[in-house]
Amino acid sequence: MLDRVLILRLPQLPTPILTAYLDTNPADPRNQRRPPGYFIWLKSRAKIIGGRAPAAEQKLFREQLARVEAHLRSRPPRERGLAVFAGPQDWHLLPLHVAVEDELHWGRPSLTQLLWLLDEHQPCGAVLVDRSGARFFRFWLGEIEEQQDAALVLDTSAWKGKEIAAPAHAGAQKTRGSMRDVFEQRVEAQYARFFRDAAQHIVQWAQRETLRPVFIAGPNESVEPVWAELPKTFQEHAALVKGFSGKITPAELQERIAPERERWQRAHELAVVNEMLAQSNGRRAVAGMDETLARLQQGDARELAVVRGLGGKLRQCVKCQWADRSGDPACPACGGERRTVALRAALPELARKFGVTVEVVAGDAAAKLRAAGGLAAWLR
Repeated sequence: MLDRVLILRLPQLPTPILTAYLDTNPADPRNQRRPPGYFIWLKSRAKIIGGRAPAAEQKLFREQLARVEAHLRSRPPRERGLAVFAGPQDWHLLPLHVAVEDELHWGRPSLTQLLWLLDEHQPCGAVLVDRSGARFFRFWLGEIEEQQDAALVLDTSAWKGKEIAAPAHAGAQKTRGSMRDVFEQRVEAQYARFFRDAAQHIVQWAQRETLRPVFIAGPNESVEPVWAELPKTFQEHAALVKGFSGKITPAELQERIAPERERWQRAHELAVVNEMLAQSNGRRAVAGMDETLARLQQGDARELAVVRGLGGKLRQCVKCQWADRSGDPACPACGGERRTVALRAALPELARKFGVTVEVVAGDAAAKLRAAGGLAAWLR
């Protein structure tokens, strides 16, 4: 599982840093050659990037490139992608289990692609519940982690059973049956209490780990009572998945949950976009590239919705960082000089600067949002 603390530290790495994003997917035919396609691409792109580096940094660039190449030769990646941040005092590898585009940068750590991946692949959870307990799993960026410290184990050894003895006389049969009924009712009451406790534990865990959605999976007789105990507000960001065995492996769970997660995500995105566009009157929400960018940088936005893969260029001030699509050579906010930047590079930085969450949408939601300019926001 990726180190969240490291990701937060990456912007503070001392420059210059060699940043490499490599599509190392072993299923891609280009990577099944020798040398693999990502290695060929790296060497070719490095000639261009290295040639642009300041003369005083040429030797340093070659040294960091050699470190990356040596690592790729000695330990060929098995993941779909790899992000490398290499500098004289730093060496950080981020194996990625999601699709990555080849990129190479020299200077400041380049976090644009990583930030988009973090926005697009929000962490979610799954809880496997049966009558032996509950197992908790966290999914993030294509990885799955079973969180043992969150697990609930149902210990039935302390439950007192009804000892069924041979009847002393013929009339004892009815009493013996009624005692069995009492015992079974007591067992069911214990299970009901466990399901209530499990529901409360699930809510606390999901809030602590910031997970959305959370899938409640397992045999019907276990997941249905747990689901019934969850608050309605929590159920809006969760899904019930029946018919699972509580004994499947994490890999099997990930495979089974994947289509459920895809369906939930597309439906959730469409609902978000529909509501945003319906409320985009400038009071609760805005839609469209220009107004959304302006309200974001004025501190009015609380959540963005953006089409996956949205492109385009902006003009950004080198002093105050104000960005818009205007062709004016001077910044409208401070009069500073402006430069052309990719929307893809500027938007995640602006969102984090103003503490705004980002919902990256695809499918039908993306088609609707693209028709409205590709960008929308809820207002504070």
